[in-house]
Amino acid sequence: MKIGERQLQIIFDSVKIKTLANKRLYANRIFKEGEKMKKVLSIVLALAMCLSLAACAQNPEESPEPSASVNPTEEAGIYTPGTYTAAARGHEDGVQVTVTVDANSITDVTLDVSKETESIGGVAADQLKSQIMEAQSAEIDGVSGATETSNAVKMALQDCLNQAMGVSSDEKTPVADGTYSGTAPSFGLLCQMTCDVTFEGGKITDIQVTEESDSATGEWFASAQELFIPRVVESQSLSVDAITGATTSSNAIRNCVAAAIDAAGGDSAQWYTEIPKKTDTVKLEGYDVIVVGMGGSGVLSYCAAADQGATVFGIEAAGKIGGNSVCTYGPMALNSQYLKELYNNGEDYIDADAVYDTWMEYVGSDEKADVIHEAVYNSGSALDYYVENFGFEFEGMGLLGSFVVPEWTKLWCVYSADQDNTSWNILGPNKTFQFTRALETANAMNEKNQYMTELTATSLIFDDDGKVIGVNAQYYDGTAYEIYGKTVILATGGFLGNDDMMNEYLGSTVSTIGVTVNDGTGIQMGISAGGATYMMGTLPMVHISQVPHLIRNDDLTADQKAILSALALTTDQKMITTEGNVWGNENQSGTEDEGITVEIVYAPDYMYYVVYSQEDIDNIRTNGLSEAQANATSQFLSQGGTLPAAGTPVEDIDEILAVGEEYQNVIKADSIADLAAAIGCDESNLSEALGGVDTTYYAVICDSYAYATVGGLDVDANTNVLREDGTPIENLFAVGQDSEGVCNVDGKAYTPWGGQAQSWTFVSGQIAGTQAAAVAAAAE
Repeated sequence: MKIGERQLQIIFDSVKIKTLANKRLYANRIFKEGEKMKKVLSIVLALAMCLSLAACAQNPEESPEPSASVNPTEEAGIYTPGTYTAAARGHEDGVQVTVTVDANSITDVTLDVSKETESIGGVAADQLKSQIMEAQSAEIDGVSGATETSNAVKMALQDCLNQAMGVSSDEKTPVADGTYSGTAPSFGLLCQMTCDVTFEGGKITDIQVTEESDSATGEWFASAQELFIPRVVESQSLSVDAITGATTSSNAIRNCVAAAIDAAGGDSAQWYTEIPKKTDTVKLEGYDVIVVGMGGSGVLSYCAAADQGATVFGIEAAGKIGGNSVCTYGPMALNSQYLKELYNNGEDYIDADAVYDTWMEYVGSDEKADVIHEAVYNSGSALDYYVENFGFEFEGMGLLGSFVVPEWTKLWCVYSADQDNTSWNILGPNKTFQFTRALETANAMNEKNQYMTELTATSLIFDDDGKVIGVNAQYYDGTAYEIYGKTVILATGGFLGNDDMMNEYLGSTVSTIGVTVNDGTGIQMGISAGGATYMMGTLPMVHISQVPHLIRNDDLTADQKAILSALALTTDQKMITTEGNVWGNENQSGTEDEGITVEIVYAPDYMYYVVYSQEDIDNIRTNGLSEAQANATSQFLSQGGTLPAAGTPVEDIDEILAVGEEYQNVIKADSIADLAAAIGCDESNLSEALGGVDTTYYAVICDSYAYATVGGLDVDANTNVLREDGTPIENLFAVGQDSEGVCNVDGKAYTPWGGQAQSWTFVSGQIAGTQAAAVAAAAE
C-alpha cells in the first residue's frame, strides 16, 4: 500500500501531530514499520476518512450531535505505552520531564524544576503541566517570565515523546546553507539579543552577536562570547553548558542559535546532542596557599600571598575573575596617601576616629572591636598597598562623600574605568582589566603560581587528623581536581545564590543584581572544618528596587515598562507588606540619598505591594500619573523608557497591568479576600490596611535587588576562621563576603556610610594573603 501526502495529513490531523519536525519523524516511523503497518494504516485511514466525510455531510447551520469517539487500536497508536524521562538545561543545571503515554495520548506528566529559580521556574511548573496536557504535545506557549524553563520543558518533553515514538535522537532535519538570524531575551535591560548564525554543509560555521545590551549591564557577557560561542561551533550542539557567571547571556545565545536553526529549515530540538564529560582526575601538589574564589577579595588575597613569596593556586567557578567586585563603584579608603595626594593636597581628608566610633555605635558591641579597628584604620593603607604593588587605580570620580553622615565629604573612591576611564556600564566602571593585571603581576612572581576559571571547588580535603590539606574541585569538562596546599583562603562571595541558605538564615530569597555564583560554598567549607558563623542574620546588601521579573522582551515597549516600574517604585501610594500590614518606608539605616534604596530591606521578605484600587487605575487612564509616579525611576535597573509627564492620560494602562500580571509583577484581585489569598496574608490585616473597601485591586510588586549577603564565617583580626570555642583554625582563612559579618550586626542593613563592603575586600584580602603565606612558611 502506498501512502500519499494527503493520506499522511489525515493521519497527522487525527492524532494531533502539528509540527513539521514531528510529521517527518512520524512519517519515517510509518514507512519503517513496513508490512506490519499496512493493515493498521488502512484502518486508521478508513476511520479518518469516515470522520472527515461525516463532518462534510453535516448541515453547517446545525450543531452536530455528539458521537462516540473512535479510538485507534493500540497497535495503530503513535506511541509505545509507558513512562519516559528526559532532561534539558533550563536557567540552571537541569529540568527533568517524566511523561506517561498510552497509545495515542499523554496521560500524565511530571516536571522537576527544583534546580530552577524558585520564584520563576518553580512557579511556572503548574502552568506548563496544564499546557502540556491540553496541547498533548511539546507545542506549548510556555510561561511569560520563565522563558528558559519553558524552553527546557519543551525540549525534554519532545525527547520523551521521541522515545515513545521510537525516533532516534540522531536524526536531524537538514538546514539550508546561508546566514540566518535569531532573537531572544537576555540579561540586557534595553533590548533583546540577536545573533547571526551561518550554516554550511549542514553545520554551524559562525555565530555573531549583532545586537545586545548585556554588556551595558556588566562585564560578565564577555565570557559568554569568548567561551560559549566557540564551544557551540566546535561541538555542533546546543547542549553546551552555560558559562558560569554568564548563564543568562549563554542561554540567550543558545536560544538565538536555536531560532536560527529553525529559520534555516531545521529542527533545533534535534541539536541538543549530549556532550560527554571527562572522568579523569588531576592532582596538583606543593602549594603554599590555595584561594577558593577569585572575585575581588580572592584576587587581592592571591596577590598579597604571592608578594610574600608563597606559591599560590586560585580556583574560580565563573568564566571570568572579579566576581561581584566588578559591579561596584569602589571602596571606602580613609586617608590613603595615594588619594590624599590626588585629591586633598597631601592632607588627611577625614577623621578616622569618628568613623570608628560611629561604626562601633552602629553594631552596638565591642566583641569584634579589633576586627573593626583593622577595617577602619587599614582601609587607606590597604588601598595604597595594592596601588603601589599591583597597579590599581582609583581616578574614576574623585573622592565621594557619605550617604549618611554629611560631615564625611570625602570617604570613598571610584575605580578608574577601562579605556582611559571611558568604559562604563550601569553598575559602574569596567574594571576587570585591573584585577587581571594584578594577577599577571602576581603570577610573574613564581612560575608555579596559577589560577583556573570554570573550576568549581566542591569540598575541603582533610588528613587523618582532620587538618585541612587541600581542596577538591571540578572543571567544566568534568575533570576532577585535587589541589593540595598548606593553607586555604575562602573567598566565595557569601550565599546570595543559595536559596536554601537564604531561607534558613534570612527567612526569604531576594532578587539579585550581578552574578549568583556566590552560593555559600566557602561558608559551608568553613563549617565542615569546624568553623563557626557570625551575624548570618545581617540583612542582604540592597541598594536597588524594581519589579521582581523584569520584562526583557518586547511584550511591552520601553515606555510601558517604565510606567509599570513607576507603579512599583512610587512612594505616594499605599504599600502593603507580605503580612498584609501598611508599610511606611521604615528606613532604619540613616541613608538619605533617594537614589540608593535601603528601606525596603527592612520590609518582611524584602518586598512589598503597592496597591491600587480600580478607581485609582481609572484615574490614571483618564488623568495620568501623579507627580511622584511620573518621577519614580530605578537608578540602576532602568529599561530605557521615558515616563509621561504627570497628568498625561495613560490610555494603555490596562495592557500594561495585564502584561505585568502575566509576568507575575502584578496581582489582580476582585476583592480584599481574593487579594489576601493571593498574597498569603491575614484577610483582617489587609482589610484594615485597605480601609475595608471591597473593589477590584491591583497589587504591583516592589522587590529588592541585592548585590550580596553579609553574614559569614567567624574570623579574628588575622582573618583566621574561628571554631565555636573561639580558637583559630590556623591554616584556614575567610575574606570578603565569606566573613563580612564580623563588621556588622544581625537584623540591620550592612554598614551604610559608603564603600565598606569593597573596603573589607581590600583589608581582608591583604591580611589573609599575608597571614596565609606566613603560616605556610612556618610549616616548612
